[in-house]
Amino acid sequence: MKMGNVRGVVLLLMALMVGRTALAAKLPEAKVVLADAVAVWPMGDLNSADGKSPLKPHGAAKVGVELQGAEREASLARGGDGKVAEIVPGGWLDAGQGGGGGLNLKGSAMTLLLRLRNPSGSWNPGELFCKHGGHEKLVYNLYVNGDSLGFEFGAEGQPRLAGQATIATSTLDPKQWHDVIARYDGTNLVLFLDGWAAARTKASGSLRQGNTEPVLIGKRGFTGQLDHAALWQRALTDDEVVALSGGEAMLKARREALAKKIEAKIGREGLTLADQLRGARELRERLWNDPLRPRYHLLPPDGMWNDINGTIWWKGRYHVFFLGRLAPDVATILSGKDSDHARETWLHASSRDLVHWVHHPPALVPVFDGSMPRGLYSGDMMDNMPVPTIIVHVPGQGTCLFTAEDDELLHWKPHPNNPVIPASNAPPEAVIFDPCGWKEGDVYYALVGNKNKTPGYEGDSTSLFRSRDLAHWEYRGPFYKSERRWTDPIEDCACPDFFPLGSKHMLLMHTHRPYGQAQYYIGRYEKERFYPEVHGRMTWPGGELCAPETLLDDKGRRIFWGWIHESGPATNGWKSVASLPRVLSLAADSSLRIEPAPELEALRCNRRQPGMLSELCNSESILKDVRGDCLEMALTIEPGDAEEFGLKVRCSPDGEEQTAIVCAPRAKTLRTECGTLKKQVAPFELKPGEPLQLRVFLDRSVLEVFANGRQCLTQRIYPTRADSLGIKLFSRGGGMKVKKLDVWDMSPVNSW
Repeated sequence: MKMGNVRGVVLLLMALMVGRTALAAKLPEAKVVLADAVAVWPMGDLNSADGKSPLKPHGAAKVGVELQGAEREASLARGGDGKVAEIVPGGWLDAGQGGGGGLNLKGSAMTLLLRLRNPSGSWNPGELFCKHGGHEKLVYNLYVNGDSLGFEFGAEGQPRLAGQATIATSTLDPKQWHDVIARYDGTNLVLFLDGWAAARTKASGSLRQGNTEPVLIGKRGFTGQLDHAALWQRALTDDEVVALSGGEAMLKARREALAKKIEAKIGREGLTLADQLRGARELRERLWNDPLRPRYHLLPPDGMWNDINGTIWWKGRYHVFFLGRLAPDVATILSGKDSDHARETWLHASSRDLVHWVHHPPALVPVFDGSMPRGLYSGDMMDNMPVPTIIVHVPGQGTCLFTAEDDELLHWKPHPNNPVIPASNAPPEAVIFDPCGWKEGDVYYALVGNKNKTPGYEGDSTSLFRSRDLAHWEYRGPFYKSERRWTDPIEDCACPDFFPLGSKHMLLMHTHRPYGQAQYYIGRYEKERFYPEVHGRMTWPGGELCAPETLLDDKGRRIFWGWIHESGPATNGWKSVASLPRVLSLAADSSLRIEPAPELEALRCNRRQPGMLSELCNSESILKDVRGDCLEMALTIEPGDAEEFGLKVRCSPDGEEQTAIVCAPRAKTLRTECGTLKKQVAPFELKPGEPLQLRVFLDRSVLEVFANGRQCLTQRIYPTRADSLGIKLFSRGGGMKVKKLDVWDMSPVNSW
């Protein structure tokens, strides 16, 4: 929708709301809706409204706290009694089973209501309103976990959860009371906040039976007040939900407030064409003149992305997909079908030469009906498929598949059985999260999740599933066992990418903790199991490369990209950058070789070969004829007896700013130093008599250093001075000799 139409949409929807109030049947009264509930707890005392399900307080929980003024009137208008319960950590209310087990709901429909306020604004993990006892026994559960408030339920014949819907706790105002209602009708699960359908997901099945756990309210962690709670053995209508949430006027006021919020977020609403063109020119000029914006790395033309996901060579083009951000259109938000929160989507760029890129419309877009409140997360392009096929994680649903409908990979069709691996029915040890997949003969395989909880498989691991039709998947167990000599228990195997490399197989992964990084294993793959033999990292503390992804091209090359992000809470504006394409191959000793793609040489121009190639001993030498922030440098250095030696880039004339690339032969390391505060150290050993051969790519705020075809350091740098353009050679603790030095300016490909 064009920004100029926003106000018209807002006014139209408001008019429709007024029309509904005037013409539609009068909303039912809240007390009438509560009358057929299985149980209602007004919180004025410990009794339920029908006296069959009295509450038993535990710890610091008390009921009967009087509300005053407008708060009391709001409680009464919703069917409450103007009195509330107060809960602090360690306190909760126990409703038991209800008279004759009446709280053991049956069938394929239910509704749950809890009116609450959390003045602290801090949400500790815990159950707010549940019949729990573990996921294998759980019937229903309104809960808080991390930054999410959610509802989940269990169904007969389903070993795990049958449905789950969540909203962000940040949407709950600590100064306000909130009406939280969860409704399941046998087809859909909807979570309402203040009468608004805030999240929804498809779900099916009859409510789980045989749970003898009591119904608990405010269990663990909750600090705040509870006005009233209720349960129904049916799905309430939309009008009944609105009635219990303050009525039509309240919902209309919320729409008006949200409309203003959306207009403020969109900004520049109602601009003329001349205004829009002038704004586009100003944006291009600003981007072009930003001294930190990379000029020849792949990055989005606007907005942001994070994880690099599916990559594929298809019909003469390289395709790279990324996680971006997208919110529903204004009309969808104001209709109440979905929230205004942006969520993950798959962006798409393609190239014929690995250097010049075309940005396409988003490839995968969430369904904006509340069923994908967090969008589509990371995944992969399945290998060896006759038609390009994306395998992806959809939060709240599970593993989903999408198939290309055209050779440009612009349109994608969802698999009719999505989610083909539902999160709700997964084995308890398998974590349903970022997947990758491939075809092997007539069998399809998928690695799913960043952890496997099987005893003995602590640390990074993932779970293997297989299928013969893509619709039905069988769990095969943990795919490999990590070892503590290589990784720590806290590490995980997210965004996996598994493929043959030479005579071995390689597993690439993203690791979330202790810091975002890329790492890999090389080893044997036999009988549906992977046996790591070599482990390596592509990021070390202080570095910023993660979310790796590869493809096999028409030349038989394994091409790699990673996401070069920015570390720390504050960013410098260009956190969405892809690494240069790298070619991965296997050395004779099964170690990994990493080299820049030869296609990058097409960007070279203005070659320089400084003539002062000589020995340096405990000194440094500035290259007078070489300056710049968008360069490629190729060096060959004989280490001599120097303890440390290397190259400095982005040097200011007085040395206040500089970034050093340091080889330390005795320490067997290669490192980058950005001033005194930022350092990244990688293992690197020169063989006896072997020179150091560097390929250095400098692109304003990005530095990539390739060493002897077997190590690569990726670093973000942020010089603040316009004159930090100098290049220096140096040695410490002895002498070294520069045998070769070539420098090229690099032509820009990011014109704006």
